[in-house]
Amino acid sequence: MKKDSFYTSLLSIAVPVTLQNIILSSINLADVFMIGKLGETSLAALGLSNQIMFLMILLLFGVNSGAGVFISQFWGEKNIKSIHKVLGIALISALITSTVFWVLTQTIPHLLIRVYSPDKEVIKIGSEYLKIVGWSYIATSVTFVYSIQSRNIERAKIGLYSSITALIINVGLNYILIFGKLGFPAMGVKGAAIATLIARVTESIFVLGYIYYNKSPLSSSLKEMLDFDMAFVRKYKKTTMPVILNEMLWAVGITTYSMIYGRMSTTAIAVINIVGSIERIIFAGFIGVANATAVMIGKKIGEKREDIAINYAYKLGSISFILGVGGSLLLLVIAKPILEIYNLSEDVRETSLYTMYALCIFLPFKSFNATNIVGILRAGGDTKYCLIMDVAALWVIGVPLAYLGGLQFALPVYIVFSLAMSEELLKFVVGVRRVISKKWVRNLVEDFV
Repeated sequence: MKKDSFYTSLLSIAVPVTLQNIILSSINLADVFMIGKLGETSLAALGLSNQIMFLMILLLFGVNSGAGVFISQFWGEKNIKSIHKVLGIALISALITSTVFWVLTQTIPHLLIRVYSPDKEVIKIGSEYLKIVGWSYIATSVTFVYSIQSRNIERAKIGLYSSITALIINVGLNYILIFGKLGFPAMGVKGAAIATLIARVTESIFVLGYIYYNKSPLSSSLKEMLDFDMAFVRKYKKTTMPVILNEMLWAVGITTYSMIYGRMSTTAIAVINIVGSIERIIFAGFIGVANATAVMIGKKIGEKREDIAINYAYKLGSISFILGVGGSLLLLVIAKPILEIYNLSEDVRETSLYTMYALCIFLPFKSFNATNIVGILRAGGDTKYCLIMDVAALWVIGVPLAYLGGLQFALPVYIVFSLAMSEELLKFVVGVRRVISKKWVRNLVEDFV
């Protein structure tokens, strides 16, 4: 194993994925910044509406993360036929998921927002946003499948190019439609929803066009994607169902956190929305390493080079923790200047700053856990262990502590946030032990037909 080959593989995947995530987070940050100028109620409505999208994305991530376990190992085998079968299953699952969420946004948008907040004005504004942006969900699911699986066959730049397209369209239309520029009426939050819808549909068309025009290994026909039997599906489900269940239970946990913040105060929602937008940009690099880890380790296991996969795991786990420390130091420096950009009351600004400082403490552990769960353990096929570790930490540590701190003892937002983040410490300790044990290494595609 050449040293330069390791870093070349890492950077070729991690850099495009990092840039893509920065761009996606920048879109959200731009939404928050522009809507923030309309007031805290509009900002809270946008944040809670995006929780619905976030839940869908988590489920789509579960579907695609599970599929990616197989696609990265099949890529190591150069088994393109089986890659097409897995792609077909992932696409069907994603379309079903997004259709369910679309139906919910069109029939009961007010009930979806009410889950998070009792504020009538927040519910009204959020419902209007959801009814429009919900039409983008199916296009988003298609983009999600092809972008993620392109990473798993070492074609990470596709997602980057599509996100640049979405950023340009979304931010430009946001400015025009939210504030009423170039002769358009000022539509506020509705304008942000229309901008998102147009950007997501255009992004999906771009991804499909790019893949099929350039004859990517994913450019399969419908017949090839549906050429699987029940025996294939059963083997596939055995590994992927724990991943999907993991993301579903984690999504419910994240929803519970949002409900806790929503019932604390509208100010709490605004603070978490601001901090979350900034965190996603910093976390983009960690996600890049996690995705690169999944591809690199999965490919080596598919090539039957388990010793190299284990060596990669040790290196990449260490790199992710060091990046987390760097992210914390960066956030300490930029926290105050960033908050000055927002049109916030002194109370919201101060609380947001304290919450960011709390985030700095946990970023190294969160970075390692992302790489370990998404990249190392899942790529090795150890999906059941990931399920138990991730969900137990969330529901035994994070959610109960946040509930007690936020709703029983009425503690400040930054303390409740810290209590919720404490789950990362348990996952770090247990996760490190699992990696060292080497029990996570499993070739899932050997004799898989």
